[in-house]
Amino acid sequence: MSKLLNKVFHLGIHPDLPFKRQNKIRIFNASALVVSFICIFYVLFGSFYGYYGPVGLTLFEFITLQFGLYLVYKRYYNTAFHFVVSVSLLYICAATIIFGEDAQIHIYLLFMPLAGIMLFDKLKTIISYLVLCMLLLIFSKIVFHFCKPLYPANPIIEIIGWLNLVFTGILIFLAVMQFKIENIAFNREINFQRLELEEKNKDITDSIHYAKRIQKALMASDGILKKNLAEYFLMYKPKDIVSGDFYWAEQKDSGFMLAVCDCTGHGVPGAFMSLLNITILNETVNEKKICSPDLIFNQVREDIVKVLNPEGREEEQTDGMDAVLCCFDFNKLKLDFACANNPLWIVRKDSIIEFKPDKMPVGMHFGKKTDFTLKSVDLQKGDVVYLFTDGFADQFGGLKGKKFKYSQFKELLLSIYSRPMHEQQSIIQQKLEVWKGGLEQVDDILVMGIRI
Repeated sequence: MSKLLNKVFHLGIHPDLPFKRQNKIRIFNASALVVSFICIFYVLFGSFYGYYGPVGLTLFEFITLQFGLYLVYKRYYNTAFHFVVSVSLLYICAATIIFGEDAQIHIYLLFMPLAGIMLFDKLKTIISYLVLCMLLLIFSKIVFHFCKPLYPANPIIEIIGWLNLVFTGILIFLAVMQFKIENIAFNREINFQRLELEEKNKDITDSIHYAKRIQKALMASDGILKKNLAEYFLMYKPKDIVSGDFYWAEQKDSGFMLAVCDCTGHGVPGAFMSLLNITILNETVNEKKICSPDLIFNQVREDIVKVLNPEGREEEQTDGMDAVLCCFDFNKLKLDFACANNPLWIVRKDSIIEFKPDKMPVGMHFGKKTDFTLKSVDLQKGDVVYLFTDGFADQFGGLKGKKFKYSQFKELLLSIYSRPMHEQQSIIQQKLEVWKGGLEQVDDILVMGIRI
């Protein structure tokens, strides 16, 4: 018996349905089953006392409930809900007119709005059924006042009235209990999903933190930077745990090579691009022995396009990096460099010397493909060279929530360039936090300053 009841309760439910939808179907199936038993009782009771008209009406309601269960079995859920509730309201009205007020059948109208709340999601639908039930209840009172019932009051009608009060109470009690059970099950499901998500999130976060260690290991080490740069600062703030921005360095006979790069994307996709670009930079410089910044960019661009589009399809990948690659000769105070979409700034004697970049990335783009330009500049003692990605200038903040912009970034650097490098880093970080306020960091941020 318990297996049969469980089968009816889960009729029409399949695993793909949302948890909330499954509960509504279970509520409908359980209610239909309970009311079906009540109908059977009234059919037997009415037949015994010769109330054949009401018996036929109750049989019709019983058939309606079975057809509703059939619709649920066929997965026409909303159709089943609306059909059964609508026909049940008609049945209650007809039975109310037949038996009159003493039978207390109109009491069931107090249960029907609760059924609407349990079965339907849309507030408009729930309110519509609530209003309809209230109108039918008022209509019943009018009928009691002006019309005589087909079955006048007698002890049997009074028994039916008491039974209806009991059955209505039972239905309301079962509905409230079902709500309680549903909430307990829903909370249990939420807690289970929360724990599952927390576990998966921990696994993913742990993996990304490990990936951060790998990415950090492939970037320029603190040792090589301190060995070759007398005074410098490095502000590196990934938007997420890992970053699409990276800095790269290599010591060669021709000088000290240093790059600040911004790969397509940020987070995990950007980090993958950074690892690819670091690998290609290392191969280009160490294996192919290319040392001129412009030629390095040309070769890296060619290799990136080959890796990301090995078959040469027409819909080329536009992934790559914006970058500045420098080759410092500190003995001769000379700097050779190439710029791809990002500029290089030198602050000298209270003014900024800005070197415009080539307007193309190191990678495939939709413009004309030309060679990168090699730029050279003679350095002076006290110059401060600034390399950066676009993350700082593009950060939203301030009173109006606008971008910081390069013009304001220039003013900031001009106001602090004479300070010690570690102080410059602190000031820039503090400025960023004040500017950003409560807004989210929009991109990876990388700023580097080198004093000659």
